Amino acid sequence: MTPDLRVPPQSPDTGAAPPPAGEGLRAERVSRSADGRLVLDGVSLAPAPGSTVGLLGPNGSGKSTLLRLLAGVLAPASGVVTLDGDPLAGLSRRDVARRLAVVEQQADTQVDLTVRDVVRLGRIPHRRAWAPASARDEEAVREALERTGLTGRAGQSWHTLSGGERQRVQIARALAQEPRELLLDEPTNHLDIQHQLDLLHLVTNLSVTTVIALHDLNLAAGYCDELVVLREGRVVARGAPREVLTEELIAEVYRVRATVTHPDGRPHVRFLGTVG
Repeated sequence: MTPDLRVPPQSPDTGAAPPPAGEGLRAERVSRSADGRLVLDGVSLAPAPGSTVGLLGPNGSGKSTLLRLLAGVLAPASGVVTLDGDPLAGLSRRDVARRLAVVEQQADTQVDLTVRDVVRLGRIPHRRAWAPASARDEEAVREALERTGLTGRAGQSWHTLSGGERQRVQIARALAQEPRELLLDEPTNHLDIQHQLDLLHLVTNLSVTTVIALHDLNLAAGYCDELVVLREGRVVARGAPREVLTEELIAEVYRVRATVTHPDGRPHVRFLGTVG
C-alpha cells in the first residue's frame, strides 16, 4: 500500500516552462450530490493559464468536492470537467497524472517509507512499468526536496514527521511530478505562520495553473490572482481579491462582521465578531 499523496510575493522562477496557451482545466456547470444532498450546484471554473485561483467558502460549501471533480477523483452528476477541451472522464489516469497534481489535506501510509521514497512516487506517471528511475527522475526529486526545505530530511521515516512536515512532503511529491495544473486542498492547515507564507510563496510562483482551497481570507487575498466564493454548493462571487472580499460579502457568506482595508492595494480583513 502506498500513501494517498496524489499529485502541488515574488521569487525566482523555478525553470519550468509556462503552461501553453489553450483551454487548460475547466469545469462547466458541474453538480454533485452526496447522501441525498446537493453538494455542488452548477459550478463553472476556468482558470487562466498560469494563474492562481483561490476557492473560498465556509465548511460544507463544496470546495473539496469541486477539487475532487477537477482531479477526476469524483465524477460530476451533471456538467463536465475538461482538460484542453477533452472530457476528463475519457482520459487515462496516467495521462491525467502527467498533467495534473493534487495535494489533499491528509495523507498516511502503513509502509515504512522515507521522505525521499514518498517524493519519488511523484515520478511514477513519467516512468514505464518496472523501469528504473532515470537521471531526470532523480534530478526532479532532488529539486523538489530542495525547494520545500526537506533535503536534510530526505532519509527520515515518514512516520516520524509532524503534520506540518508531512504536508511539505506532499508538496514536494507534487513538485516532483512536474505538473501543468496543481490542485491543493487547504495546504496550510497544519503549518505554522512562517511555513504557510513559505509554501504559498513557492506555490504561487510556480509556472503552473493552480487552484487552491483556503480558509484564511488574508492569505487568499495576498497570494491569489482570482477568488471564487462558494456557499451551499453555488458560486456567489468571483473576481479579483479587491472586488470579491468586501465587508458585505463576508457578513453574508461567513456571518462575521469585519472591516476591509487596502493598505497595499490588496484587501486586508480584520474580524470584529459574529453577525447577529
